[in-house]
Amino acid sequence: MVLGVFSPLLPVLSSSLFNHSLVSLSFPDTGNRGAPKKSAGGGTRSDDETCLSNEENEPPLVALMPNRENKAKTATNTPTFYGYIPTTTATQGEFVLVDQSNNEVYYTQFLLPSTPGIIKLEIPETVALIPGNYTWSLMVICDSRYRNRDKYVEGSLEYVIPTEQLENQIKDKPSLEKAEVYANASLWFETLDTVAKIKEESPQEWQELLTSVGLEILAEVPMIDCCQSDN
Repeated sequence: MVLGVFSPLLPVLSSSLFNHSLVSLSFPDTGNRGAPKKSAGGGTRSDDETCLSNEENEPPLVALMPNRENKAKTATNTPTFYGYIPTTTATQGEFVLVDQSNNEVYYTQFLLPSTPGIIKLEIPETVALIPGNYTWSLMVICDSRYRNRDKYVEGSLEYVIPTEQLENQIKDKPSLEKAEVYANASLWFETLDTVAKIKEESPQEWQELLTSVGLEILAEVPMIDCCQSDN
């Protein structure tokens, strides 16, 4: 079950200092990934991993997804993806989304940030997914001449039509309450994106959400303004 409950009431110091309840966000256990490790954070098509940091304490290339299979559900046809890019000598990244017939739905190549951090990739409105299953890949291009040296993470998503009940539940609600509704509906993309947008104002909820899916190592990592299309 989803644990989305209001935190215990704090002593009331004054209504002007505290006028809303904190929401404690936890996502359903859908095969929790466990903390990302260097050996499991990303694939490679060869033994060459030289373009990514080898620092022991730095997180690996990882998608912000709720389970080790990198599977999640969304009720928006333009979902936003988040991923952590570690220190790298590479300058270009790539994202590909394909449908269940293996047709390319969206492709973008973009400039990587110069510092490590969490990036977001927004599927444009011109793509507009239809209900069904999709697979995606997020790649760091270590050497454009030898694409077998790419580092990558991949996964899948299911797009479902939002129900009338869901739309009524989120209507006119503040962001944290919307995030709680999304979590209860197992809609990872909406839950993460909603909390990410208010990360600075609600750091506790951001940390709790990531911790609930084994990504606490990324809770203090900065968001990076990215990614400029290089198509």
